[in-house]
Amino acid sequence: MVVLAVVVGVFVLARTGSAPTTVATRLPPTSARTTVPVTKVSQPRGVVTTSTSTTVVPTTTLPPSKVTVLVLNGWSVSHAALFFQHKLAAAGYDTLAPSNATSEGSKTSQIFVVSRVDNANALAIASFLGLPSSAVVTPTAVNDTVVPATLLHQADLVLVVGADISDQVPAGYHG
Repeated sequence: MVVLAVVVGVFVLARTGSAPTTVATRLPPTSARTTVPVTKVSQPRGVVTTSTSTTVVPTTTLPPSKVTVLVLNGWSVSHAALFFQHKLAAAGYDTLAPSNATSEGSKTSQIFVVSRVDNANALAIASFLGLPSSAVVTPTAVNDTVVPATLLHQADLVLVVGADISDQVPAGYHG
């Protein structure tokens, strides 16, 4: 009886002709995405159902003290870069002396990820500062013009403070 059930099950699976589906699994932190095949059989009628799901597995973040951040003022609020440099330093990040972006017209803040391995750290900082994940960007010749070329590769991450978070700087702040 058991052998007959196995044979019928194999026959039903073979006749469906559907490809295996994928679901996400958690792998070591170095893997960003992974999928494994899964076939699901409902017991009452032997009907094969399939679905597809892929999930990005976030890489692990480093301790803040291992992440070097450069903060640049990209908006017209005085000492905004200094304020956020102090805020990140208080959270344990290794921060460089703040500086200015090439212009003060950045309406939205951006966190430039110099090396892809620091993406999770940039997302953690974005969350800490109340920024959307879309604020985390990889520098390109088009989007990194606000970062002085001599400063871009001095840190793991470069935060350009824009108008969207400049209101967090207390009035009259001087450090």
